[in-house]
Amino acid sequence: MEEKTCPLAELFFKKEFKKHTGIKDTRFILAVGSSKGGVGKTTISAILALALKKAGYLVGAFDLDFYGPNLHLVLGVNKKPITEFGKIKPVSFDNIKILSLALMITEKEPIFMRGLMASKLLQELLQKVEWGPLDFLVLDLPPGTGDIFLTMLDFFNPEGFILVTTPHKLALSDAKRTLSILKEKTIPILGVVKNMADFFEDETSFQDFLNEQKLNVLFEIPVLKELSKTENLTEVFKSSEKQKFLEDIAKKVLDKVFRIK
Repeated sequence: MEEKTCPLAELFFKKEFKKHTGIKDTRFILAVGSSKGGVGKTTISAILALALKKAGYLVGAFDLDFYGPNLHLVLGVNKKPITEFGKIKPVSFDNIKILSLALMITEKEPIFMRGLMASKLLQELLQKVEWGPLDFLVLDLPPGTGDIFLTMLDFFNPEGFILVTTPHKLALSDAKRTLSILKEKTIPILGVVKNMADFFEDETSFQDFLNEQKLNVLFEIPVLKELSKTENLTEVFKSSEKQKFLEDIAKKVLDKVFRIK
C-alpha cells in the first residue's frame, strides 16, 4: 500500500461505521449519483477513486450504470475480469479494482433489460464478485432514482452518498427528489459536487438549493479540457498540479467521512 498522504488517514481505521449489507471485507461504501444524466457523474466517480487511492487506501470502483457503462473508459481500462469457480474477480488497474458490465460483454453486444432484470443482475453480481479487502468501494450509479438506485440502497446500504449536479434549475429540481429519498432511507449525504459551473451563471438558485437542503459544496470540477477523446483520467491526473488536486479532494471527502455519526 502507498504511504498515506492524508493526516486523517490513520483515524479512518479506528472509526466505527455502520454495518452495510452489500460487500464483505469493505469498510466504507461510497455511492455517487445524480438526478440527471450528462452532469459528469462517472467522471466524478473516477476522480474520487483516484483521489482515495492516492491517499493510500485500497479502493474499488463498481459501475452500476448498466445501461450506459463508461467508468472503464474514463479510467482507461480495457481488460476483462477473470471468472474462476463461478466467482468474478474485478480488473486491477493502477491499484484500483474495477468492475463494469461493459468489460464482461463484447463491445458490439447491446445492453437492454427491464428494471426488474437489472435489479436481479445487481443482486447476482453481489453474490458472485470477489472484491477482496477494500477500504473504499465507489459506486457509480445510473442517473435518477430507478430500480438499480433503489436496489442499491436496499442491498448495499452505503455509508455515504455524494450528489453530482450542475447549477442548472432543472437539475436542482430533480436533485431535491433524490435527496428526499436518501434522507428517508437515512443515508448520510457527504455533500454536493458542482460540475460544469463554467456554463451556468445563476449562482443564486444554486445557493438557495444548498441552503434549503442544508448542504455544502464538497468540491467543484471545471470542464476538463485535457480530457480528449483519446485520453483518460488516469493520464490526465499524472501531472503534479493534478496530483495536488487529488490530495485536496481526498482530504475533503475524509473530513466528511469522519463527521458521520
